[in-house]
Amino acid sequence: MKYKILSSDYDNTLVPFGEKRPRPAVEAAVRKMQAAGGKFVLSTGRAWPAVRNPGQLGAIRFDYAITCNGAYVVDRSGAAVYERPLTNEEMYALVDFCEDYDYLLQFNFRDGYYAYCGYEALRSRYEQMGSPGLACVDGEDQDRHLIDMPHAAFMVCPEEAVEAFQRKYGHLKLHMMRVGGRNANGWCCYDVVRDGVDKGAGLASLCAAMGLSLEEAVAAGDSDNDIGMLQAAGLGCCMANGSPAALAAADRVIGDVREDGLAALIEELWFDGPRAEPSGCDLGSAWGGVFRP
Repeated sequence: MKYKILSSDYDNTLVPFGEKRPRPAVEAAVRKMQAAGGKFVLSTGRAWPAVRNPGQLGAIRFDYAITCNGAYVVDRSGAAVYERPLTNEEMYALVDFCEDYDYLLQFNFRDGYYAYCGYEALRSRYEQMGSPGLACVDGEDQDRHLIDMPHAAFMVCPEEAVEAFQRKYGHLKLHMMRVGGRNANGWCCYDVVRDGVDKGAGLASLCAAMGLSLEEAVAAGDSDNDIGMLQAAGLGCCMANGSPAALAAADRVIGDVREDGLAALIEELWFDGPRAEPSGCDLGSAWGGVFRP
């Protein structure tokens, strides 16, 4: 078998937006692949605490998880395979900036999401979303980092604020990835990690630890923060519902998440099924207008 590992994004790749778990066909396909010796890797911008609850994956149990957009890679038990947390200087720059302008800011620690700025707004939004695993702790005392450093941050601010941050703190070279559309205030959401960190770097570090080459890896995703992973893997597949940039970065386009595109891909690659082609769906029908970490 050419491919040994499948690295899949969560939101709108493995699980459609608004649904609580993968659909039955996807669950069955992933489990069948694992039974045949393939490894399933969950790759997400979410932090480890948000994905360790198995309920949100239904019958699937991942072998590894690439969390925080590649900054923290763990095995099934949560043991670290690779990590690259933010530094004190990087963290304090984000806090100072968001405090100055009343932007929302949370940090992704190994035990939970801590909202350092704008806790009530973030808590309320998570409650509205009702997505499994998503909740934040009131971290406005700003002392959680005294135990260990966060792996990533999540910032909600006007689009022009990113350019303003880079003018002041560009020497830090923080990687800011926009996720979803605008919220009700017209603000945008950004995952923030260190320079050189993305899902592709996380996948590369995991493959190295497993003794695999990237050519033996398949990646599936739908949004801009999946681009590094789609380009790093031997085969990068974008869902038909993907963002324009993700569609352009992929080696091929597969079926829409609501048409079990991932299940069809697994059947094709691991079990010689028919080629997984997208149907005539609206590319980007599920893109935009989504607030998620």
